[in-house]
Amino acid sequence: MSLAQLAVASILLTPALMLKRFLSPSHEYSSSVGWSVMRLSSTLINQLRAFEAVARQGSFKRAANELSVTESALSHHVRHLEQHLGIALLRRLHRRIEVTEEGQRLCAECTAGLQTLERAVSQLALSEAEHTLTISVAPYFSARWLTPRLGRWWERHPDIDLQLRHAYQPADFLHDRVDAGISWGHGNWEEAEVRKVLTGELVAVCSPALANALARGSALQALQRQRLLCEFDRQHWDAWFRNAGHAVSRKLDVIVIDDSHALRRAALDGHGVALFFRGLLQEDLASGQLVQLQEAKVNPDAAYYFVRPKGKPVGARLAAFQRWLLDEVRRAPFA
Repeated sequence: MSLAQLAVASILLTPALMLKRFLSPSHEYSSSVGWSVMRLSSTLINQLRAFEAVARQGSFKRAANELSVTESALSHHVRHLEQHLGIALLRRLHRRIEVTEEGQRLCAECTAGLQTLERAVSQLALSEAEHTLTISVAPYFSARWLTPRLGRWWERHPDIDLQLRHAYQPADFLHDRVDAGISWGHGNWEEAEVRKVLTGELVAVCSPALANALARGSALQALQRQRLLCEFDRQHWDAWFRNAGHAVSRKLDVIVIDDSHALRRAALDGHGVALFFRGLLQEDLASGQLVQLQEAKVNPDAAYYFVRPKGKPVGARLAAFQRWLLDEVRRAPFA
């Protein structure tokens, strides 16, 4: 669906909401009228627009000038609307009109609804004109995986203005003005369509100096006496030792550091052994800044996912970004 179609859909929906709030329960659910007053047609929309202008301007003449129609046409629209609702909206006096109490209520709803639509259409048009694509992304994933690859994105799509909005929480499509997101989590968000981008598996890493110290003697036994670091759950270290084939024989000294940047920094500085993302360690391992201990892994039942609003049409810019992202995953899944 195009932006123009979305705007039209919004325009068709708003009068129904305005009438629903305006009408009494007896009007909404009358067995004789039923929901017929809520059915939308171009005629009903024109009648509401005409009435709103007349009531707001307080004059058929001024409203006719605003809408570029005749006073007679406006008068017919308003009378038909009153007949349809069974309610007097205007009192026609000598050379002037008065808006009834019911008319004032409906006018307020109509005015607010039309202003909301005008803002929405303007924002959509502005976004379309600017060729902007806004992606919410987890900060550490952005720094280690996404940002280093952006050169290839700009080479392929120089005409698309990509905006990254960094957020620790998964993309909130109800409240945040973003087109899609790359989020950490379990991947079971009800309002989003998801596709896994990067495994969440954790491995044990530490500084080279600490790795050398642990290499002397029984490494796994010595590791149990070390300060152990993790980002999510202390139980992940128990799981790691089990997966390494080693029984835990003492209470582990586990410290939770709930930020990926800070956890990596602590491991680099030799403050302990950290459980860290296997998919985001390649640069540190290749440079020798960090050393992986054992081949054991822990699955935290979470990963990095590409997410977009469920049921919303995928525009050309978002489709281009999704294709590029998945191409990058196939080309080099780890960073």
